[in-house]
Amino acid sequence: MYIAFVMLVGGAFVWFMTALLSPEDQGRPTQAMASETSTAHVSEQAPLDLGALEPSPLPLSMPIACDPGVDCWPLKYVDLDPTKGRRDYQCGAMTVDGHKGIDFAISDPRRLNRDEVPVLAAATGKVVGVRDEMPDVNIRIAGKESLKGRDCGNGIRIDHGGGWVSQYCHLKRGSVAVKAGDTVVSGDRLGFVGLSGSTEFLHLHVQFEKDGKVVDPFVGLDADEGACGIGKAPLWKETVLRKFRYSAPLIQASGIAGEVPDTLGVVEGKFTDPDISANAPLLVLWTDLYGLRKGDRVSMRFTAPDGGVLTETEWVQEKPQLRTFKYIGKKSRSDWPKGTYRGLVQVERPSGPGKNHTVQSVDLRID
Repeated sequence: MYIAFVMLVGGAFVWFMTALLSPEDQGRPTQAMASETSTAHVSEQAPLDLGALEPSPLPLSMPIACDPGVDCWPLKYVDLDPTKGRRDYQCGAMTVDGHKGIDFAISDPRRLNRDEVPVLAAATGKVVGVRDEMPDVNIRIAGKESLKGRDCGNGIRIDHGGGWVSQYCHLKRGSVAVKAGDTVVSGDRLGFVGLSGSTEFLHLHVQFEKDGKVVDPFVGLDADEGACGIGKAPLWKETVLRKFRYSAPLIQASGIAGEVPDTLGVVEGKFTDPDISANAPLLVLWTDLYGLRKGDRVSMRFTAPDGGVLTETEWVQEKPQLRTFKYIGKKSRSDWPKGTYRGLVQVERPSGPGKNHTVQSVDLRID
């Protein structure tokens, strides 16, 4: 069940939701006309506090060929709460109940068909299982009944010896480059990131197990119950850990649309490079936020070419939320003036783990 709130004042509106829209929630189209968009992102997230690390029991390299914080982000971590609650390794809410791995999301969903993102073996081992025939379809379109228990989608399972096993899920159909019985070494290409199985966005799910039990690679085997932060002996190599920032709060994406946006369209890249005409019925600034905590300060401002404010909103988050999708906009009374429209989204975490200030701006030029 999803709840949305809409406020309309003087032709401006603010729309807020804290979960996914249903596929039926579609916006109306606009006439197409050449327009230009650009996006800039600035984040002041601090590097992870590594301290004095002990040797990893299974040194892991990056399982995906991307740059964390630039063109990919960990959007979900291992759930360390044994109850019905949820808690990631930083004592945050960037996970869901029972989540067993790390989800690396790709920043641009169009890369599924435009260029391919390699999935890499994180450690040496023997391939013990492969699936490669499932289509790349958003689960909200395909439906859960289509999976028949194959939530991982196209995937690979690797035995690293000593009770250690890794699993890679949601690979692109036809991309798997290994077969059962093959030996792989760290860095070998296993396939490409896809949209198969139980997923609504382009990402890699990777999980690690020891003797059948899930291990958080940021924590390792010797986890202190209730502790926050990197473990004494995490699985990731130190060189890999230094690439990470704790991705919360995260502005996953923002944009300007000439119609009411929906999350299904956002995750499919529909609003990434919109064509918006001067006579579009409305202009909308939207943003897709992850990992908000109680006390986070969020603001959105949408300005016209002359610098005047079309609409704006701000709020202090009241509770932890994995995903927050919000848009604000203005209805037109005549053609939109030519020039550059700018949207600015800011999230500030004033204190606690993950303290940071992150900003994303997006420009739209109508000629």
